[in-house]
Amino acid sequence: MEYKNKRRFILGLSLLLFALLYFFKNTSNLLRVFATLAGLVSFYIFDHYFDINFELKHYLYILIIAFFGILLSPLYFLSGNYDKILHLIIPLLTGGIVFFLVNNQNLTLKWKLVTTLLFTIAILTIFEIIEFTLDKLWDLKLQGVYMRDITGLEKFNIIMDKNDDTMADLIIGILGGLIFIFYKTIKSRFNRIKWSSRRFIK
Repeated sequence: MEYKNKRRFILGLSLLLFALLYFFKNTSNLLRVFATLAGLVSFYIFDHYFDINFELKHYLYILIIAFFGILLSPLYFLSGNYDKILHLIIPLLTGGIVFFLVNNQNLTLKWKLVTTLLFTIAILTIFEIIEFTLDKLWDLKLQGVYMRDITGLEKFNIIMDKNDDTMADLIIGILGGLIFIFYKTIKSRFNRIKWSSRRFIK
C-alpha cells in the first residue's frame, strides 16, 4: 500500500471523526477524537520513518484498537466485561502487526513466534504502566473496573480492585497473544502439509 493512499485513508478518517465530533461535541469527545487520530498518525509516522510499508490490514488493526479502546472508552463504565474482551482481542491484532515486523528478519518460525509473543507482552505491560501513571497524575480511573452509579453520571462504584484488574488484564492479554501464536503455528503447519501434498501430486 503506497504512502499516498495511507495519507488519504488517514485524512478521510480524520474528516469523518471531526464530522461526528461536530454533532456530538463536548470536551470529552474532543479528547477521545484527538487521541484516536494521534494513534493513527503516530502509526503512520512510524511506518513511513522506518520504511516498514505496513499493509492496509495493519492500519485497520490500529483503527480497531483506537476506535474501541479510545473513542468508545465510555463503554468501560457500562460493562465490566468490555475491558476484558478488549484485552483479549487487542493482543491478537498487536501480534499481527509485530509478526509482520519480525517476519522480515532472518529467524526460524519458532523464534519469530517467540519474539512476537515477547514483544506483545512488553507492549501490554507498557500500556499498564501508562495507565498506572495517568491514574496517579489525573485519576482517570484507567486501572480497576468501575460501573456508573445509578444516582449520578459522575459517580462510580469500583467492582474490581486496581491491582486485581491489572493482573487480570495482563493474564488475559497474554492469553490473547498465545492464541495468536497458536493460530500462526497451525496455519504454518497446514500450509506445509498443503505444499507437501502438491509436491507429492506433481
